[in-house]
Amino acid sequence: ISKPKFHFLIHLSAYICWFGPAIIFSTEHYELFNHVFCLTCIYSNRQAPSCDSCRIFAHQDTVKHVVTGGFWYDSKVSKWVRGGQEVLGYLHHNLEQARLLGLSHLV
Repeated sequence: ISKPKFHFLIHLSAYICWFGPAIIFSTEHYELFNHVFCLTCIYSNRQAPSCDSCRIFAHQDTVKHVVTGGFWYDSKVSKWVRGGQEVLGYLHHNLEQARLLGLSHLV
């Protein structure tokens, strides 16, 4: 560590009180999420990337809702329905898919 950088660390706590969190530390978590957004645009034509990302995330949430036992209204039969036993048991047999959906409590 060079001396000027070390000296800056002495004042870092005061700077955080005055100006908020250090830029490097406050954005690092969100910059890691950029990779996720890039992956949602793989099959995109790049005309509306934010719309494409929203569709992918909405589809993921729909899948997560169905396989975790969520209900939805089926207008064809005019009642609330949910997935069958094979759908509900899918994540218990495919733990890697559960982890990828962010359901680590099943893993």
